[in-house]
Amino acid sequence: MYMIDRSKPILVYLAAGVQGSAVVHAALRRGLKVRALVRDRERAAALLPPSVELAEGDLRDAASLRAASTGISHAVLQIPIGSQGDMRIQADNAVSASLASGMKSIVLKLASASRPAPCEEPSFVANAMIEDVVRASRLPFTIVRPTMYLDNLLKPSARKDIVEHGIFAPPIAESQRIAWTSVEDCARAAVTLLERGIVLGDHRIAGPESVDGNELVTRIGAGLGRRIAYRQQPLDEFERDVDAAMGPGTGRRVASKFRFFASHPEEADAMLAEPFRPRAGLEDFQPTGVEEWVRQHRAQFFDTEQAPSSRG
Repeated sequence: MYMIDRSKPILVYLAAGVQGSAVVHAALRRGLKVRALVRDRERAAALLPPSVELAEGDLRDAASLRAASTGISHAVLQIPIGSQGDMRIQADNAVSASLASGMKSIVLKLASASRPAPCEEPSFVANAMIEDVVRASRLPFTIVRPTMYLDNLLKPSARKDIVEHGIFAPPIAESQRIAWTSVEDCARAAVTLLERGIVLGDHRIAGPESVDGNELVTRIGAGLGRRIAYRQQPLDEFERDVDAAMGPGTGRRVASKFRFFASHPEEADAMLAEPFRPRAGLEDFQPTGVEEWVRQHRAQFFDTEQAPSSRG
């Protein structure tokens, strides 16, 4: 463990995105200084608070990461989802920059809950690869993982279905129990671990309760003050929708995790269903419940001008 030097900023990767910006705001609320790694300084300046130091860079550009990491002791690292080859390059560049700067610790934010054994599902393979890159570097680090994000409810298509049609239709069976978490909770956990000097552990960030599809929409409806029904979207239809929104081929990659869950229900339960259990470093962490989260974001559900980016 270590004592964090509050006179120096922490480095937040992907800081202009939904997940990175949540880390920025969580860190500022804890009184930490932030250096935000962004691809477009001008765009980021309009999205992030003026107290944030901006560092323009690209995970594919090793030199830009070294410049952004200069003088940094602690970072919250996330690698954007893409091809495994591209993700490997970006992870290698981030680790090299961290080593060159003499970084003392990293909180590694990954895109899914832990899986105990290897498999062929691409997102789990990518997670394991990134872990291996960081572990091989011998940088002190801890891991933060979500179960599944409530923020998916705010994607344009899901939000429209909920608000206009009273339906939530994810590509998940109604019987699947999930302890839903949020981008904000995972960001808060990451900053807490960094601030407390926790450099070991694999932290699964889940909600306080495990709900099936019907229980989920009951809580969503209570938060919004209206009746919501649950409908499982067929995976082929889901793939087509993702392709239409994000480009051909993307749907198959995104849907592969849901196909894995459908084919391996026991493993889906192990990864998604258990509510949050406190561990060292997060003994007092209080996760946000579904209804509470919906109430906090009620205005966003009804904001027709909103067009959020992909939330994972």
